[in-house]
Amino acid sequence: MISTPVNETIKAVRVVNERQKISENGDVTYDVWLTRALIISVGEREMSFEKDTVPFSEEIIIRRGYNLIEECSDEKSFLEGWEDIYTPECRREIVEIKG
Repeated sequence: MISTPVNETIKAVRVVNERQKISENGDVTYDVWLTRALIISVGEREMSFEKDTVPFSEEIIIRRGYNLIEECSDEKSFLEGWEDIYTPECRREIVEIKG
Protein backbone atom coordinates (compact mmCIF):
# COMPACT_ATOMS: atom_id res chain seq x y z
CA MET A 1 0.00 0.00 0.00
CA ILE A 2 1.18 3.47 -0.83
CA SER A 3 0.07 6.52 1.11
CA THR A 4 -0.38 9.51 -1.18
CA PRO A 5 -1.54 12.71 0.54
CA VAL A 6 -3.69 14.76 -1.82
CA ASN A 7 -4.20 18.03 0.07
CA GLU A 8 -6.78 19.24 -2.46
CA THR A 9 -10.52 19.82 -2.56
CA ILE A 10 -12.77 17.38 -4.39
CA LYS A 11 -14.23 19.27 -7.37
CA ALA A 12 -16.51 16.55 -8.73
CA VAL A 13 -17.32 12.85 -8.63
CA ARG A 14 -18.49 10.99 -11.73
CA VAL A 15 -20.35 7.73 -11.26
CA VAL A 16 -20.27 5.45 -14.32
CA ASN A 17 -23.29 3.12 -14.25
CA GLU A 18 -24.17 0.31 -16.64
CA ARG A 19 -27.35 -1.58 -17.29
CA GLN A 20 -26.55 -5.03 -18.60
CA LYS A 21 -29.23 -7.28 -20.07
CA ILE A 22 -29.14 -10.72 -21.63
CA SER A 23 -32.05 -12.27 -23.49
CA GLU A 24 -32.20 -15.96 -24.25
CA ASN A 25 -34.39 -16.77 -27.27
CA GLY A 26 -36.20 -13.43 -26.75
CA ASP A 27 -36.78 -13.75 -22.97
CA VAL A 28 -34.80 -11.48 -20.62
CA THR A 29 -32.87 -13.77 -18.27
CA TYR A 30 -30.40 -11.24 -16.80
CA ASP A 31 -31.08 -7.57 -16.07
CA VAL A 32 -28.78 -5.72 -13.70
CA TRP A 33 -27.54 -2.20 -12.98
CA LEU A 34 -23.96 -1.93 -11.75
CA THR A 35 -21.54 0.83 -10.96
CA ARG A 36 -18.60 0.40 -13.34
CA ALA A 37 -16.41 3.21 -12.01
CA LEU A 38 -16.04 6.22 -9.74
CA ILE A 39 -13.92 9.09 -11.06
CA ILE A 40 -12.96 11.74 -8.52
CA SER A 41 -11.67 15.13 -9.69
CA VAL A 42 -9.21 16.49 -7.12
CA GLY A 43 -7.35 19.71 -7.87
CA GLU A 44 -6.22 19.47 -11.48
CA ARG A 45 -5.99 15.64 -11.51
CA GLU A 46 -8.31 12.68 -11.26
CA MET A 47 -8.42 9.34 -9.49
CA SER A 48 -10.57 6.47 -10.75
CA PHE A 49 -11.73 3.22 -9.22
CA GLU A 50 -13.10 0.84 -11.86
CA LYS A 51 -14.65 -2.59 -11.42
CA ASP A 52 -12.98 -5.25 -13.56
CA THR A 53 -15.01 -6.21 -16.65
CA VAL A 54 -14.75 -9.94 -15.93
CA PRO A 55 -18.19 -11.04 -14.65
CA PHE A 56 -18.33 -11.60 -10.89
CA SER A 57 -14.76 -10.36 -10.43
CA GLU A 58 -14.05 -8.38 -7.27
CA GLU A 59 -10.94 -6.72 -8.74
CA ILE A 60 -10.77 -2.91 -8.75
CA ILE A 61 -8.51 -1.04 -11.18
CA ILE A 62 -7.12 2.18 -9.66
CA ARG A 63 -5.77 4.95 -11.89
CA ARG A 64 -4.64 8.52 -11.41
CA GLY A 65 -4.00 11.16 -14.02
CA TYR A 66 -6.03 13.29 -16.41
CA ASN A 67 -9.25 12.69 -18.39
CA LEU A 68 -9.67 9.21 -16.89
CA ILE A 69 -13.10 8.75 -18.45
CA GLU A 70 -11.15 7.97 -21.62
CA GLU A 71 -9.31 5.16 -19.77
CA CYS A 72 -12.54 3.54 -18.59
CA SER A 73 -13.37 0.20 -20.23
CA ASP A 74 -15.66 0.20 -23.25
CA GLU A 75 -19.21 -0.98 -22.53
CA LYS A 76 -19.17 -2.73 -25.92
CA SER A 77 -16.87 -5.41 -24.47
CA PHE A 78 -19.93 -6.84 -22.67
CA LEU A 79 -21.49 -7.59 -26.05
CA GLU A 80 -18.71 -9.88 -27.26
CA GLY A 81 -18.38 -13.65 -27.07
CA TRP A 82 -21.98 -14.77 -26.50
CA GLU A 83 -23.52 -17.81 -28.19
CA ASP A 84 -26.15 -17.12 -30.86
CA ILE A 85 -29.10 -17.93 -28.57
CA TYR A 86 -28.15 -14.99 -26.32
CA THR A 87 -28.71 -11.32 -27.11
CA PRO A 88 -26.63 -9.05 -24.86
CA GLU A 89 -27.36 -5.35 -24.32
CA CYS A 90 -25.38 -2.77 -22.41
CA ARG A 91 -26.26 0.87 -21.78
CA ARG A 92 -24.00 3.23 -19.85
CA GLU A 93 -24.80 6.48 -18.10
CA ILE A 94 -22.56 8.92 -16.27
CA VAL A 95 -23.85 10.90 -13.30
CA GLU A 96 -21.72 13.88 -12.23
CA ILE A 97 -21.85 15.32 -8.72
CA LYS A 98 -20.09 18.68 -8.40
CA GLY A 99 -18.57 19.87 -5.14
